[in-house]
Amino acid sequence: MNRQTSQLSHNSSTQLFYSQYLKQQQISPIAERFSGDEVSELRMKVDQLTKQLEFKEKMISEMRAHQKQLMNRLPEPKQFQQDNFTERLKEFEQKMKEKEVQFQNQLIESSLLMKENQSLKQEITRLENCIKDPSIPKFVNSIVDLVIQCHPINHFPASKPDLRQCWRWLKKILNDYIQLKQQKH
Repeated sequence: MNRQTSQLSHNSSTQLFYSQYLKQQQISPIAERFSGDEVSELRMKVDQLTKQLEFKEKMISEMRAHQKQLMNRLPEPKQFQQDNFTERLKEFEQKMKEKEVQFQNQLIESSLLMKENQSLKQEITRLENCIKDPSIPKFVNSIVDLVIQCHPINHFPASKPDLRQCWRWLKKILNDYIQLKQQKH
């Protein structure tokens, strides 16, 4: 009876991961728009891992059926042999559980990686849209003009300072201002 319960719980955990996989498949058309080859690679990896899981589950069920047949064929075993067999069976079941947990962790990691890639792609597109915003170059040009107006003529070796020089100059002025404010108080 315990083996049947164990088989049912094992199948339900497999169904849970398979349903999560199906949910990921429903999200995938949106993800393809953002991530391209990376998502397809992760999908292939998930498919491979799912096939491996199904194969291992099939092997486990075959092994359990074979084990049942062997148990039915055995004549009344001696207590020593039965204890040894039970001990080895427990070790085998423990190793199977460890492998199953390891596989499930790999599956979870790959799905988390897929979600992380999706969010990174969305953030990249958002930043690209910010860069394409027409107000940003206007703002940068106004800061550069302000820096040029605050310095004497021919202070910068090039005709216009680059954005890095402007930023350093603004930081220096703000730091000096903060120090003066702190000295007053």
